[in-house]
Amino acid sequence: MGGNNFKILHPFDKNGTELKTWLDANKSKLANQRIFYILRAKMEKNDVFKIGISERGGQSAYGRLKDYYHFYGQSNQGGCYGVKIHLILANTFDPNVQTSDSNVRRVETKMKAAPFKKARGSERLEASISDIYEYMKEHNLLNVEEESNPVRQTPRLKELGQSSTDTVKQILGHNLPKTRSGQIKYTTEFAVSIRYDKNNKPLPAKKMPNKELTYDQLVQLRNGRHLADEYNKKHNLN
Repeated sequence: MGGNNFKILHPFDKNGTELKTWLDANKSKLANQRIFYILRAKMEKNDVFKIGISERGGQSAYGRLKDYYHFYGQSNQGGCYGVKIHLILANTFDPNVQTSDSNVRRVETKMKAAPFKKARGSERLEASISDIYEYMKEHNLLNVEEESNPVRQTPRLKELGQSSTDTVKQILGHNLPKTRSGQIKYTTEFAVSIRYDKNNKPLPAKKMPNKELTYDQLVQLRNGRHLADEYNKKHNLN
């Protein structure tokens, strides 16, 4: 297993940096990153800071932060417009790490449970930015290591050339078993697989061919159990 520690893309900044200014200068740093961030909209009347995460690869982190300045505007527009970034932690997106096990999710969960007054939901902390930062330091949330587990490949999947990180897009049809002991085979379409090389450069998108899978094989794939159960219910195959 290999470590994937947080790196600080934007260090703690008590006064904050105009979000759009930072994004314009640092877009490339966000590519293929999972991020945890702290920001504050100028329209907030008190010390209310928004925490949040982006968990997918590609340009998702940039898109997530860009949404904020599209919504809140820029400070040079005057009045209540503007949003500032106070901290961004990141680590490289690893498809072998489930979303629920990612660093950013774990840190966000702990910060939501932190003993700060909440304003309009658990993601808005009503406290000074210094107190929030000190809490993160005291609880070792600034340098968490993420463990990357090898892609799980059970014997049933291995013989089909599939891994548990493959994502089912939809079930197109099925074939009933020819014998009593046989199993239903589901014609399965897969989502386009996007992977990255060791330098975090996107590799050519890979479209896997449709395959005939049993229910037991489907449930080992991402989104497989949900789609198989829905399909069975729709076609009275339960």
